[in-house]
Amino acid sequence: MARREVRLVVFAPSHFCERARWALDHTGVIYREVRWAPGPHALLAKRLGTGTSLPILDTGTDVIQGSGRILDWTGIRGHDPDLEGRFTRWIGPLVRRYLYSALLHDPSSNLREVQFDGVSRPQALIGRLLWPLTRQRMIRAMEAQADAHPGLERQVEAALDWFDAQVVGRHYLVGGRFGRADITAASLLAPLARPAACPVYQQIRLPFAVEDALRGWQKRRSLLWVERMYTKHRYSDKQASF
Repeated sequence: MARREVRLVVFAPSHFCERARWALDHTGVIYREVRWAPGPHALLAKRLGTGTSLPILDTGTDVIQGSGRILDWTGIRGHDPDLEGRFTRWIGPLVRRYLYSALLHDPSSNLREVQFDGVSRPQALIGRLLWPLTRQRMIRAMEAQADAHPGLERQVEAALDWFDAQVVGRHYLVGGRFGRADITAASLLAPLARPAACPVYQQIRLPFAVEDALRGWQKRRSLLWVERMYTKHRYSDKQASF
């Protein structure tokens, strides 16, 4: 019997999808990445999984929804539940909300084009037609209103202050070797660090104020740590194309 293809369904710029992608690459899982457009994804995700969130891993025999469950499935070591919980429940959503509170209100943003890069032609067509409605839904779901942005920037700085302290004297976060906690922290901070090994974040055209803030944060200990993790580990055992 032929072996069924493993598929990872993602949003192109999602840092939670990058978390799952990196774990699969690091553990040597051979898969095909499938990109879905926001908006049309909702019906497709409900048909494949149990909700509308991505990433979704379709192994051919099981459907695993959510980056945390996908990391569980890989069996990757180096888990720190408290630290990862802080990233998945606080820092990751905060980074997304901070960026989208600017991007979704900027007429010059190319976010829509980045979101639709690599999706199927029918999805891209439907996604563009639905984009005004999708955009409003994203703003409500993420609480990414424009007037929230200044306060969110201060929260991001507080999160970076916290992680700056966590990486003092530590190359890796658990057990002296690269693992799950490192992938979690590095991937969920990648939209701020914009490492060369994760080019999608460099493709997003940011408003001047956000670009200026990110440049000001690049020498922080936390974001330098992210850059090191990407440089040393992101493609060392990569199996699938980004």
